[in-house]
Amino acid sequence: MSWLDRQFGRPSGLAGRLVGALMAHSNRELNAWTVELLGVKDGERVLEVGFGPGIGVEHLARTSRAAFIAGVDHSPLMVQQARRRNAAFVQEGRVELRWASVSALPFGDSSFDKAFCVNSIQFWPDPQDNLREVQRVLRPGGLVAVTLQPRWAEAESTVAGVGQQLVALVAGAGFADVRLASRSMRPVGALCATGVRPPT
Repeated sequence: MSWLDRQFGRPSGLAGRLVGALMAHSNRELNAWTVELLGVKDGERVLEVGFGPGIGVEHLARTSRAAFIAGVDHSPLMVQQARRRNAAFVQEGRVELRWASVSALPFGDSSFDKAFCVNSIQFWPDPQDNLREVQRVLRPGGLVAVTLQPRWAEAESTVAGVGQQLVALVAGAGFADVRLASRSMRPVGALCATGVRPPT
């Protein structure tokens, strides 16, 4: 993994601040699209894993009537940036942003109605096992959305293959009714795999 990849995976220091600003710009459309696919309803509780500079949380807080929005990120710098960006919502008690790992989410079983991640799953230590941990904190019938824009892909045919892998990953973690949506973007298209936690 290159130095730049490590910074995108866990931003830190001065370079991390610049990476955070870049992510805030480049992922804005992806976050809005993912929130739209989630279809968050009034009063629901939503979790974002790997929130980076907090633009997804901010968009969700501004455009939905979710009762509670929580997030975890393993970069202290991103937690700091995201808390600053969402300070008003944090003060209201609608948003809570924590420094934590997807491997051990600091929430009880069945705590959320929806969960999502945007361009972070490629940095998770064990994506399939980590998705099972996300499933643990979702209520039965809860929805997960995993969005990825594989900017390393050299052609759209490669993006299609990544989509198949994403579907297999979400299904392999035990989610049901797994579906794949795609969006035309530059430099390559984006993908979002959704799945439902089965009834227990």
